[in-house]
Amino acid sequence: MHIITSMDSKITASEVDIYISNFLSYGIISSIEAKLLKVATSDNVLCVPQEIKDELRANIFKNMLLNLVDDDI
Repeated sequence: MHIITSMDSKITASEVDIYISNFLSYGIISSIEAKLLKVATSDNVLCVPQEIKDELRANIFKNMLLNLVDDDI
């Protein structure tokens, strides 16, 4: 939960990849969850102007992580 609240309001695709790799390394998420997180936050899916893409990505990523945390409680 601390990781989610400490994230910036904007996240690039490469930053998401780093988070996902770290979460996988520590066993926080499964490989299937990692794939879903990566696809949902990819530039191919986010068909919005570049100036709001990183903010939208951060919102989606944080929301998905919050839902994963809720399931584990």
